[in-house]
Amino acid sequence: MNSKHDRFNSQMKAALFYGPEDIKLEEMTLPDLAQGEVLVEVKAALTGGTDVKTYLRGHPRIIKKTPSSFGYEFSGIVKKSKSEKFKMGDRVVAANTAPCYECYFCKKTEYELCENLDFLNGSFAEEIIIPAQIVKHNTYKIPEGLSFEKAALVQTLAVALHGFEKSQIKDGDVVCVYGIGAIGQCFIKLCKILRKDIEIFAVGSSELKLELAKKNKAHYVVNYKKTNIEEYIDERTDYGCDVVIEAVGKPEAWSKALRLVRPGGLVNFFGGCPKGTSIELDSFQAHYSELRTVGVFHHTPRHIQEALKLISQGKIDLSDLITETTSLDQLEEALKRMISGEALKVLIQN
Repeated sequence: MNSKHDRFNSQMKAALFYGPEDIKLEEMTLPDLAQGEVLVEVKAALTGGTDVKTYLRGHPRIIKKTPSSFGYEFSGIVKKSKSEKFKMGDRVVAANTAPCYECYFCKKTEYELCENLDFLNGSFAEEIIIPAQIVKHNTYKIPEGLSFEKAALVQTLAVALHGFEKSQIKDGDVVCVYGIGAIGQCFIKLCKILRKDIEIFAVGSSELKLELAKKNKAHYVVNYKKTNIEEYIDERTDYGCDVVIEAVGKPEAWSKALRLVRPGGLVNFFGGCPKGTSIELDSFQAHYSELRTVGVFHHTPRHIQEALKLISQGKIDLSDLITETTSLDQLEEALKRMISGEALKVLIQN
């Protein structure tokens, strides 16, 4: 058949986002499969911090209209393909975006800032259609022997790899990871495998996450609700931290990060705050202490590829980030458990 679309009638269950704290599990009909697209049966979907933020307040980049499909970290099996790159039965993992390679930012190889990034949603479902651009540039076969669950962790690691690069961490640095959810734990792990003699302060409040940071061998694991973090770090460093990575996404954490960094140090504002949020900046500190700051967003195909390689070669193990497994009809409860700090990442299996 030479038509642009390959029509099929297929019903599936999917979680739809209607608004903050309003998710419904519904039956829906899949649209036509266009040229270059593939239909994937979701075998492993993971919850993440962005899902929690979206659940609580929506998302300006991901949710364009409601109701909207939901979820973006997944792996699965190709069920139907209109791409020469993949065939039925292939085990694949896909990123949630792909750059256009034609805009101003892409031409500067700043692919994470691509003007035409279109976010793929819909992994909290039985099946998902991957758009042609993502199929072509940011979807990959899962290496033999790698489980669906571990493959689905690729995006989490890719985002952390991007943030790690921008943090300019050197051997022997003192690093504070402020916010020790899944991404924060990845930063701790990356410090351990990519740099030597790193001293790590892991700062959080959830006992689950604090215990995991200890297992990941952070030198100091601190509950900020019980400890004055500034005094704690001052007592254990000469001038403060060389690098502070804010991985919470709250303005008070951004402000705190600025007070933990040494003169000449770098603050990575990694956690995204709500649109319109602002914080005060001490201009004296910024100027006379040569404060360096960087904001980091998203990932690129290169980071996805590097993450898949690190995971498939066994150079980094992220399996401890998945603390629970549940079903699609329990998605909302899983997100609530993440909010309460009782879960880190939850594996959703159909």
